[in-house]
Amino acid sequence: MKTKIELEQDIISITAKIQKEFPELSKHIIEIPVNDSEDDEIDIKNLEDYYDSLDEILSKYAKTHGGV
Repeated sequence: MKTKIELEQDIISITAKIQKEFPELSKHIIEIPVNDSEDDEIDIKNLEDYYDSLDEILSKYAKTHGGV
């Protein structure tokens, strides 16, 4: 399992890739989810889910618009 810092770095990386290669998708990027919970497992799960959603958007779009 990745750490919170690793997930945040992955999110920053994929967000930068989307903005560079497919800026039209930027409108679909929401801010990194904020978690008010003190439970790190919940926070990590939210970050994993958010990263997976960005990865899915990028993958699907790139297949039909020439890329990745």
